[in-house]
Amino acid sequence: MKRHLGVLGCLLALILIINYPAQAQRRLIDSLKTTLRQKMPDTARAATYYDIANTFYKQSQLDSALYYLKPMLSHCQRTHYLAGLGDYNLLTSVVRLHQGLFEESILCAQAAINYFTRCHKLGSVAKVYHNLGLLYKTMGEDQKVRAHLEKGRSYMFQAISINQALKANRFLAENYVNLGIIYEDLGEFERGKDCFFKALVINDAIHAKPEAYRVIYNDLGKNYTVQGQYDQAIVYLNKALAINLDLNRTTSLVHNYRNLSTAYLALKKPEQAIKYGEKAIALVETSKDAPLTRSVYKMMSQMYASTGKYDKAYYYSVQQKRIEDSLMNLDKTRTIARLEGQYTLKKANELATIQANLALAKAREIARIESIKEKEIAAIQAEKSRRIEQIRAAADIEKTRAIAEVQAKYETQKRINQISILDQQSQQQTRKVQYMAGILGLLGLLLSILVGLYWALRRANRRLSAQNEIITSNSKQLVSQSDQLRTLMKELHHRVKNNLAIVSSLLTLQANGLTDEKAIQALRKGQQRVQAMSLIHQRLYQTDKVTIVNIREYLTDLAESLMQAYGYEPATFDLQVDVALEELDVDVAMPLGLIVNELITNSFKYAFAHQERPFLRIKLDYADGSSHPGITLEVQDNGPGIKTTDWHTSGNRASFGRRLVTSLTEQLEGQFELYSNNGTLCRLHIPQTRVAA
Repeated sequence: MKRHLGVLGCLLALILIINYPAQAQRRLIDSLKTTLRQKMPDTARAATYYDIANTFYKQSQLDSALYYLKPMLSHCQRTHYLAGLGDYNLLTSVVRLHQGLFEESILCAQAAINYFTRCHKLGSVAKVYHNLGLLYKTMGEDQKVRAHLEKGRSYMFQAISINQALKANRFLAENYVNLGIIYEDLGEFERGKDCFFKALVINDAIHAKPEAYRVIYNDLGKNYTVQGQYDQAIVYLNKALAINLDLNRTTSLVHNYRNLSTAYLALKKPEQAIKYGEKAIALVETSKDAPLTRSVYKMMSQMYASTGKYDKAYYYSVQQKRIEDSLMNLDKTRTIARLEGQYTLKKANELATIQANLALAKAREIARIESIKEKEIAAIQAEKSRRIEQIRAAADIEKTRAIAEVQAKYETQKRINQISILDQQSQQQTRKVQYMAGILGLLGLLLSILVGLYWALRRANRRLSAQNEIITSNSKQLVSQSDQLRTLMKELHHRVKNNLAIVSSLLTLQANGLTDEKAIQALRKGQQRVQAMSLIHQRLYQTDKVTIVNIREYLTDLAESLMQAYGYEPATFDLQVDVALEELDVDVAMPLGLIVNELITNSFKYAFAHQERPFLRIKLDYADGSSHPGITLEVQDNGPGIKTTDWHTSGNRASFGRRLVTSLTEQLEGQFELYSNNGTLCRLHIPQTRVAA
């Protein structure tokens, strides 16, 4: 009796362990339902309905998932919540796929792509492509149509391409798993196995949870079974089974039991094959997954036929045929082709009206924001004191920045004064050397006259020797002062570069403490301008020509650093830098560099948003003997262009960048011109008189 009680206790403990994940899921659903009783915005309520439906889907309760998806749709439509509409259609597509309703699944997937594309959620678009790949894989398997399998493979490649670009490794692993399954359905089992091992490598690299390995282990087990390596297959299948038992994933357990039954049947172990097959039957009939139920019935029919139990084999064969007939329907294939054509036409029509819809959505969004603002006035009053403190802190930072700027100017002026004094001393020493050279010439004349006087010659020789020592000493002193002057100039440029780096750091700290996006962008623009000046001073102290800048290298580095800052890669960006003048005085190079910085920044911000192959050309030409001698700068992009009237209109308040370009152009005594044709072309001409000065 005690022995029986002990066995019963162990069974009860095992049941509690298996049911624990299900209880946790039920507690999660109850918590989410409680949240629905609270007052919340429509978008938050829609997200809660989605979480409940998704939890039911993971438990294979498809009807319950659809029940909670229905109210989510109305909330998303009322608020024009595009991301929510995309999530609704994606989950509905997945549920309809498992129900065998392929036409509805395709319609929902197409709608999801439309909504996710409009709200720029590429990661979600990749999920839809992944689901479409599974959908066509299922149709190709059930309807024995290879074209569907190949189309499913194509959709899976699109999902992989997006996730590789986004570096979404977790989803990339799932893509490779299902791509491997499609390869198996196409009869390419080695390619399928390669995909499964790619998914394993990705999961190992990101230290994925055990849940991420369960499907991979199951698919590897099935792959080894098909290739006749049954012992290796059972090892992987048991790994997947252990994980799915912990998680209580009904559908995944059905896959494990079905594949284990097939492997043991191939090993001539019918008792174990029947045990796992009956476990699969017990679970699959509660999942309402039509394609999976069909595959289990097919396996059971084959297993009982091989063991001589033909009555049961016939029963499951009939059940398989019944489900297969509902899935293999020529009308469904035609309907799917028709739906794809309708989707293409609908997408073309939507593109024609998207601007109007966006304008309407903008107006509605403005109205909604105005209504929310009214409710937030009280909260804003409460935030008033905190914001005042933030403003004071910002003022302190600005004060510190101004002090640092004044200090930098003082240090710069001090160094300039020291250089001026050293220059005067150097000129005095040069005059002394010239005087001494004249004296030496006079002594030479006297020596030629007094050649016959021995004692006078000796005295002249001694005097000449003394003067030579003085000249040698003065020459060494001049060389030393020249080196010191060059070192001071390098030190000056190095200090200026360091001070500009401090200003850039202060701007970064200021931007990190702000929440206003416009203020953050303004500070980042200022930081880029400071970095453009810093780059010139950095080049000056790295060369012996302390007042000359290599303008070709400077413009190239400036363009490449801005291209990197705005997220463009050299492989996908066409950058052309053509500089005929290699060196330029720092007084001209500094304002010219700031102008180029403003024009390039403007191109990166507004010109390339919709360009597949961005193009930027920077040309600096020098003409000496022409009718208009001087320097000509051209900056051209292939963006949408800018109206010249908008640039020159005096009634509108110009941006800081435009005013800076205008001010620097006047400082260089130049002439600025703007053209718009297949992009924007900015041309600046600096006269030779200004360059020479």
